[in-house]
Amino acid sequence: MDNIVFEDTINTEISSSEFVDKQWLYVNDNNNSSYSGQVVIDSTSLSNCGNYLNWQESFLAFPMVLQIEAQNSADLPVNQISDFMVGLKSGYWQIIHSLIVEYNNSNVVQQVPYLNIFNSFRANTSYSLGDVENWGGLIGFCPDSADSWLYNNLAIIDYTVDPNTNILAASGTGLCNNLNAPYVNISTFVYIVTDQLAVDPASGIGPAADLPLPTNSYNRVTQATTRKSSLRSSTYNKGLWKRQQWLIYDPYLNNGLNIGNYSSNQGALMTTNTGSTLNLPAFGAIFQSYIQSGAGYRVIIFDAIIRMKDICDLFDKLPMIKGGSMRLYINTNQTYITATSINGVVNANGEELSHSELYLNSSPVILGGGQTCPVMITSSDIGQGLSNFSSIGTAPLQQNFSVGLSIVRTQFQQLQQFSAPLTSTRLYCPAYTLSPLAEQRLLSLAPTKKIVYNDIFYYNFNTVPPGTFNFLVSNGIPNLRGCLVCPFIAKVSNGVQTPSLGNAITDTILSPFTSSPASPDPISLTNFNIQVSGKNCFISNLLYDYEVFTEQLVSSNQLNGSLTTSMASGLIGFSEFENLYRYYYANISRSIPSEDGVAKAVQVLGTNNSTVTINFIVFLEFERTITVDIRTGARLA
Repeated sequence: MDNIVFEDTINTEISSSEFVDKQWLYVNDNNNSSYSGQVVIDSTSLSNCGNYLNWQESFLAFPMVLQIEAQNSADLPVNQISDFMVGLKSGYWQIIHSLIVEYNNSNVVQQVPYLNIFNSFRANTSYSLGDVENWGGLIGFCPDSADSWLYNNLAIIDYTVDPNTNILAASGTGLCNNLNAPYVNISTFVYIVTDQLAVDPASGIGPAADLPLPTNSYNRVTQATTRKSSLRSSTYNKGLWKRQQWLIYDPYLNNGLNIGNYSSNQGALMTTNTGSTLNLPAFGAIFQSYIQSGAGYRVIIFDAIIRMKDICDLFDKLPMIKGGSMRLYINTNQTYITATSINGVVNANGEELSHSELYLNSSPVILGGGQTCPVMITSSDIGQGLSNFSSIGTAPLQQNFSVGLSIVRTQFQQLQQFSAPLTSTRLYCPAYTLSPLAEQRLLSLAPTKKIVYNDIFYYNFNTVPPGTFNFLVSNGIPNLRGCLVCPFIAKVSNGVQTPSLGNAITDTILSPFTSSPASPDPISLTNFNIQVSGKNCFISNLLYDYEVFTEQLVSSNQLNGSLTTSMASGLIGFSEFENLYRYYYANISRSIPSEDGVAKAVQVLGTNNSTVTINFIVFLEFERTITVDIRTGARLA
């Protein structure tokens, strides 16, 4: 501390800057309002601005339309509170399935499916809590609670045959992580008066006067009186709830007199709309998102911001460059879902006789070349986000609804058509103007720049049953840096179909009821090892969770490899790893210099320690290099 005080005293602040100007520029996509296929963005107009572009700060802006629509409009009245019925999985990059990057018309980043899975791993292992606080609301990233999931591998009971419904089915089928509110159990607070035959200890005379005695009291059922894994504990997905709060901008107006609305009247300052208090298709003073509502539908229109360095390592390593054109080809995960909710039943005393049920009618439709679902539908259990739609009644009622996520405007003809204010996707990048002396110094010190970055390969291994597994990932890839193994529950184990209901079962990465693929599934692997050219990465197979966590995962992308106490990043602690975030990772970059550039085979082996059939998605990181001219942007190698 004394040294810091002394250095602060003698330090002279330098106020001059090497830059004389910084302007944010953007370019629209080349899609001409057509978003059923690839999104193509060409940065030529940015590159011709004559200034230095800093691609590390660049980001994409996707205008998005998220909507839910009831088949029967009476099921979703215009004044029914339903803000938290749907949400998005963690990170707006779930919208992107794959990405191709061309630099000056040559490929520098290859197309890899399931890019969103790998990007979620990078974010979960490298972000700090401060990053989530600063950037989370803008980029839609807040990790899902690791202990908030349930596994419904039981059949959904047909209520027309049997009223004793499956309580787990209120959240959906298979793996579910969509409880977005804590369950609160407050027993009935009742006092009754009964005759008590007692003797007064002072006089010995009885009986005493009537005394009021409580038969029940508050907090009779709490999180300390239920099982840790109980559905009726206070565990819920806080990450989903937080993302929904960030997503929803609801400028509800109120005159302060109608107490039935219970409005904070925040809309009086946040919007210029002074129309109906029940239907506000209004923009905020600065557009981020807003809700549009009507009989039978709700629509959330928002901008999804995706930082380029979060989805592509090249952009994190690029220096400032004058010139040099980028061209992006993006496959997206636009989604259309049809589902059914059956409300629970209560008797005249308010006692719940059967629980609500929630299930898919068919597998989600993915538009734009993608293969994962970025949307989450919340649970219809008591007090959860979908419970107002599937409200408790005196008789079961089947309510069908659809959910869609589209770019710019509704892309599915089955839904009502809505549009975002922005009519195209955008790529933003700042342009810096250097002072003449600073530019001269820059070009004299570093006229060219060698950029070293990681690209990835992808491999898929489906329907791996319980027990041992051993598969060859690749016959030969040079300059290997890392291997990531992500387990996901296969369709055959993700729930049970009820033929009379026609409910659909999907892989977890397509399910709107769980956080996958923003997180891996909670699958236990043991006896785990990775072999590179026949040599084990681990001297002995990893048998225990603490071995997998401490030896590899905790240092994967963290600041200083998580070695410096009090200076740490990464959002996956040991508890999170044990309960949900079971990424199996190995650093395979260590080798002697003579092996650089030598192609090596990779093999993964271990034991599926669960009772379900799983799919493996495996990513191999490998090193690539390019050399560019800083002044012209020309690629030299």
